[in-house]
Amino acid sequence: MNYLLQTKWLFLFFLCTTFVVVGQTITGTVSDAESNEPLPGVNVVAGTSGAITDFDGNYELSVPADISTLTFSSIGFASQDVSINGRSNIDVSMEPQSEALDEVVIVGYGTVRKSDLTGSVSTIDGDALKELPVTSVDQAIQSRAPGVQVVQTSAAPGGGVSVRIRGSNSVNSGSEPLYVIDGFPIYPDNSAYGAGGNRQATNVLASINPNDVESIEVLKDASATAIYGSRGSNGVVLITTKRGKVGKAKVSYEGSYSTQTIANRIDVLNGGQFATYLNTLETSQGGAPIYNQAEIAAFGEGTNWLDEVTRVGAIHNHQLSFSGGNENNRYALTGNYHKNEGIIKKTDFERYGIRINLDNSAFDDFLTVSTSLAFNQTVSNNAPTDRGGPGGIIITALGLDPTGPVRNADGTYALASYDGRFDINPLQELEYATDEDITNRVLGNTAFTFNLLEGLNFKTSIGADIWNVNRTSFFPSVNTRIGRDNTGELTLANRSVANILNENIFSYNTIINDKHSISAVAGYTYQKEVNKFTASTTRGITAASVDQATLQGGPNILTPSSNRREWLLESLLGRVNYTYDRRYLATLTFRRDGSSKFGADNKWANFPSVALGWNIANESFFENAGLSETINSLKLRGSWGLTGNSEIPVYNSLANLNEFNYVINGGLVLGLADGRLGNPDLKWESTTMKNIGLDVGLFNDRLNLTLDYFANQTEDLLLFVTLPSSLGFQSLLKNSGSLENKGFEVGLNGYIVNNEDFKWNISGNISILRNKLTDLGESTPFFSSSTSGHLGVDGSWVEAGNPIGVWRGYDYIGIFQSEEEIANNASRSGDKPGYPQYRDVNGDGDITPDDYVIIGDPNPDFTWGINTTLNFKNFDVGVFFRGSQNFDVRNLQASELGDGVQKINQLSTILSDSWTPTNTDASRPLIDANRDFANSYRDSDYFIEDGSFIRLQNVSLGYTIPDIDKYLSRARIYVSAQNLLTITDYSGFDPEVNNRGQDNLNRGDDYDAYPRARTITLGVNLEF
Repeated sequence: MNYLLQTKWLFLFFLCTTFVVVGQTITGTVSDAESNEPLPGVNVVAGTSGAITDFDGNYELSVPADISTLTFSSIGFASQDVSINGRSNIDVSMEPQSEALDEVVIVGYGTVRKSDLTGSVSTIDGDALKELPVTSVDQAIQSRAPGVQVVQTSAAPGGGVSVRIRGSNSVNSGSEPLYVIDGFPIYPDNSAYGAGGNRQATNVLASINPNDVESIEVLKDASATAIYGSRGSNGVVLITTKRGKVGKAKVSYEGSYSTQTIANRIDVLNGGQFATYLNTLETSQGGAPIYNQAEIAAFGEGTNWLDEVTRVGAIHNHQLSFSGGNENNRYALTGNYHKNEGIIKKTDFERYGIRINLDNSAFDDFLTVSTSLAFNQTVSNNAPTDRGGPGGIIITALGLDPTGPVRNADGTYALASYDGRFDINPLQELEYATDEDITNRVLGNTAFTFNLLEGLNFKTSIGADIWNVNRTSFFPSVNTRIGRDNTGELTLANRSVANILNENIFSYNTIINDKHSISAVAGYTYQKEVNKFTASTTRGITAASVDQATLQGGPNILTPSSNRREWLLESLLGRVNYTYDRRYLATLTFRRDGSSKFGADNKWANFPSVALGWNIANESFFENAGLSETINSLKLRGSWGLTGNSEIPVYNSLANLNEFNYVINGGLVLGLADGRLGNPDLKWESTTMKNIGLDVGLFNDRLNLTLDYFANQTEDLLLFVTLPSSLGFQSLLKNSGSLENKGFEVGLNGYIVNNEDFKWNISGNISILRNKLTDLGESTPFFSSSTSGHLGVDGSWVEAGNPIGVWRGYDYIGIFQSEEEIANNASRSGDKPGYPQYRDVNGDGDITPDDYVIIGDPNPDFTWGINTTLNFKNFDVGVFFRGSQNFDVRNLQASELGDGVQKINQLSTILSDSWTPTNTDASRPLIDANRDFANSYRDSDYFIEDGSFIRLQNVSLGYTIPDIDKYLSRARIYVSAQNLLTITDYSGFDPEVNNRGQDNLNRGDDYDAYPRARTITLGVNLEF
C-alpha cells in the first residue's frame, strides 16, 4: 500500500517539475592533461542543458539556477564532475583513460568491469532498439552480437522467434537461451505458454515492451553462464530495463507510425494459364481437354487470391515515460501502446503496457529497496498460417482456382475448389472465422539489499511471473469450411501460469593493498512454476457470431482436455572474481541445482567453471616497447566449465497411466492403461564449454576488436531408445548420445571519425559455427516427425556424423529423355520420358530409399551483421546490413505449388519450365497427374534451395533539435525503413523461415509461411 501512495505522489511530482529555470552562463576551455592541447568535441552537461567544446576546446553553457555541478565527458578521457561554486569561467584538464576498460558489464548476479571480465559477453545498448518497430526484444538483437542467430519463424504480428546462441545443444530438449529480465529468469517456450491454435504459437517475449530496455547482455561461455547452472548451456540473455536517475524530473514521449507491404511476392498462374494447366493435367492421363481456347481467353487474369487476402499493414507505437529522483528515491514510470495490423487481413497484435521501477534507500543507505513491476495485456487476432497442410490461408490463397470470382452476383462469397478436396473462400474465412488470444501478464521483482559491512551486502528478493491466456476459436456453420464440416464449432481454451522466485545473495567486494581485487557472490535460489491448461470444444453450434456462441449451444460436446504441470528448481551458487594488479584475472564459479524434472536418482547436479585472463597491455614490458601508444588494451582470456539443460517436459522420468474408454456390457466405462515407462536414472544433459578469447583496444579505444574460439560438447543427450516389444512399450527416454558445436566469432566496433560536427561509428560481427551429432548411444538413426503428412515428406534425418536438421532423400540428377535412357539407367517402376532421374547410390539398378543421401543442411556456414551510424551536426544516418551464407531451405510450398500433379494453382513458370517432347531442355519434369511420381519428387533435393541472403535490415535518417525552449529540451524526428532490400536466390517469400517454430530437428522448412513485410516508419522522440 505504501508503494501505491508513493507512486501517486511521484506521479504528481512528475507533473509539477517539468520546467527549467535558467540561471547563469558559464564559459571555459577544456584541454588534454598530458599534452595541454585543447580538446574539441567534449560534452559539457548541466542538468538538462548541455554544450560541446569547439575546435579550440572552448564552450559556453547556460546553467539552471538549481544546478551546482558540471559534467565533462569525452571518449578516451575520464569523466569529471566539477562544482560551479559561483564561478562564471571554469577551465578543465581531462585525463586520458581507456573508457572501454572501465565500462561496467552486467553478468549473472552482479557486475564486473569490462577490463576484469574473463567470460564471453556481448553488450547491446537499448538505444539500438529504438528505431526498429519490433514487437519483441529478441527480434531486435538479430545480428547485433556475434554467435547469436535469431530467426523469425513466423512473420505474423506477434509471431514466433527462435534464438540460438552458439548452436543447438540438444536434440529433444529446448535450445532457446534463458532470459533474465531484471533478475527474473524466464525460458521462452512458446508452445508451453500459449493456448493452442491451428498456427504457430505467439512469441512469449512479445508481451514484454522492448522500449523499456536499457541494455542487453548476451552470456555465451561457461565463465559467464555457469552461474545459471542447469539452464546455462543454451546461453543467457540478461535484460535490464530503464530505471530512474538522480536529477530533475524528465518526461519523454516516443511515437512512431509504420506502413507494411509484402517484401517479396510469389507469382502463380492467372485464370487463363490455370485453365491451360488443367488441360495439360487431363491429357496426361489420356483424357480430353476441359476448356477450349475461347473459354481460356475468357478467363483472362481471373482472381488473384493473394491480393484479396492481403492489405497494407500498419504499426502504431506510443510510449510516455517519467523518470527522476534524488539520492534516496528514484523512479521510472512508462506507459506503452503498440499495435501491429498485419499484412493479412483481420490479423493483428495489440499490446497495452505499464511499468514502474523504483529504487529507495533508507537508514543512511543501509537498506535499498528496488522494485520492478510490469503489467502487459496483449490481444492477438490470428489466421491459420505457418502450419502446413491444406486450409492455411497463404497456401490456400496461392493454390486456389483463379478462374472463379470472389463473390457471386448476389454479393455472397463464392467458393472455389482446392484440388477437388474441398471448397473454400479464404477472404470469407478471414471475415467470419475467429481465433483470438487475450493474454494478461504481470512480471515483478522486489529486492531488499542490506549494506551489512563495508564491501559486504546481502540481497533477498521475491518475484513473480503471472500469466493468464484465453483463446477463443469459432467457425460459424455457414461461412467457414470447418464450420460447414462440423455444423459450427466453438473452442474455448485457457492457460494460467504462476512462476514464483526467491533469491538470497551475499556479495563481497574488497581491494587489498591496491593490488588484490576480490569480488564474490554466494547464495540460494528457489523457483517454482505451476502451469494449468483447459480446453473445451462444441460442434453443431447454430450461432452466427462468436458473441452468441456458447459451449452448451450445440449437441456435440467433445471430450474436454486439461493438464497441470509443475516444476521446482532449488540452487546453491557461488562465484569469486580475483584480479591482481589489473593484470592477472581469475574467475571461479560453482552452482548446484536440484530439479523436480529428473529421475529420483539424479535430482541434483553440479556445474563448475574456471576462467583466467591476462591484461597484457598493463604489463611494463608492453609499455616499454612503445606498443601502448597504439594498442591501449590487450586481454587474453580462456574458460572451461560445465553447464546443463533442464528444458525437458515435466514428469518424463515417471511412469504414467492414460485414460481410455471401454465398452463393457453395452456401457461406456472409463479405464486406465500404462502410458509411459518410468526412468529413475534420467538426468541432465550436460555441456562442457571451452572458450579462448582476445580483446583488443586500439588508438585509445577508438577501435575495439573481440575474437573468440569455442568448442562445446554436450553429453547424455535425451533420446528415445527402442525397447523389445515384449515389454509392452515401444521406446524409453534415456540419456544416450552426444553432439558438439565449434566455432569462431569476431566483433568489431570503432569510431572512424570523431569530431565536433561529424562522427562516424561502425560496428560489425561475423560468426562461424559447425554443429555435429557425434554419437547416438543406444538410439538408432531416425527421421524426425514430418512437417507435412499431406505432402508425404520425411522430417530431418538424425544420425551420428551429421549436423542437426539435415534432410535425407533422393539425389536428383536430371530428367529422363527417352525410353532407351530409362532402360539403360536405374529407374523407378512406371518411369517414362519427362520423369525425374535420381542417382543410384548403391548401384543395384533400382531407385529405392536405400539410395537416400544427405541432400540439404539448414545450418549456415556463417552469419554476419554490420551497422554504421553517421552524425553531422544535428543530422544522423544509420545503416544496418546483415546476412547468412551457405544454408539450405526446403521449399515445401514450392513442392505443393510446383509439383505439376495436383489440380491447384501452380507457380507462374510451370507451363514454360516443364518438360515436353518439344521442350527437352526444361528445368523441371513434365506436368503429369500421377501422384506417385510427385511423392518421390518431393523426397528429392529438387526443392532444396540455397537460402543465402544479404539484407538491408534498417536504414534511418533523423534530425535532432536541442534546447528548443524551457519546456521542451530535445526533439528528434526520424524516418526509417526495415527489410528494404534482400539479395537472395531463394524463390519463396523469404529464406529466413521455419515452419516448425522452435523445434531443434525440423529447421528451414518453408510451408504456408506468413509473408515477411517491408516496413517504412516515421517517428518522433520528445524530451521535456
